[in-house]
Amino acid sequence: MDLDWRHLPPLSALRAFEATARLSGFSAAARALNVTPAAVAQQVRSLESDMGVKLVRREGRGIVLTDAGHHLAAPLREAFAMVANGIEDVRQREATRGIRATTTTFIVDAVILPKLSDFWRAHPDIQVSFVPGACLSPVDFDGFDLGIRVGAPTDWPAFQCEPLLECDTIFVASPELAATGTPQGIPWILGPHEPFDEACLAAAGLDVSQITRRDIGERSLEIEAAKRGIGAIVATEIVVRRELADGSLVQLNLECARRNTYQVILPNGPIRPAVRLFVDWLRQTLAQPPAT
Repeated sequence: MDLDWRHLPPLSALRAFEATARLSGFSAAARALNVTPAAVAQQVRSLESDMGVKLVRREGRGIVLTDAGHHLAAPLREAFAMVANGIEDVRQREATRGIRATTTTFIVDAVILPKLSDFWRAHPDIQVSFVPGACLSPVDFDGFDLGIRVGAPTDWPAFQCEPLLECDTIFVASPELAATGTPQGIPWILGPHEPFDEACLAAAGLDVSQITRRDIGERSLEIEAAKRGIGAIVATEIVVRRELADGSLVQLNLECARRNTYQVILPNGPIRPAVRLFVDWLRQTLAQPPAT
């Protein structure tokens, strides 16, 4: 049947009576509820007044339940036990549910995956999965617990944003391609609509309208394509740090004052403890200096 809360006694009074009945006294109930015995007694008297029936009576130095009290105590005990079990089940399910993150295309491969085993050694029960996507793609919290994007908090005004890392915008190419000509003269891997990359190239002094474009279609292939000499790319320094270190890419002699801030984006409202733990670990990981 549907509950009509208007005709039910206050939950605090029911809780006080259930504890009194289960623990056989106001003092024991007060200790369990972390209140005073007088407060418990007052709640029980209020419940009796609300129901119009005596639920407890004094007997010697203690109290005993009346017949009405016995009839009420049993279903209350069962109901509160069901509530407690339901709450614990939800907590356990949420504690063990994996974390799903939507991220920028390269940050997982460049930074997170190489360190993820460290997280799992410390927290083996927390599963984490990633779905890479474009920097400007929206964050859908129906399917994800957090997002990682490049931008400012104002880009996602409806959500919580926490900065993870700030890094430079740089321009890179394979050593062989870089040796063939000037930055203006070599081809660039650019799709037809890349306003951020185009703005960075213009800020670095290139005539974007005159460069040779090579559109490979899928942004996730850009770094590999650059390594193979297909074209130069605009990148955040952190995602090509490994390639710069092993020499498969070199930095071109161009400068861009535009800095990039990676943000972790979270839904408004309470954050699951496992998600908060992972975000804190992620912040520490991204803040670590590059290995030398």
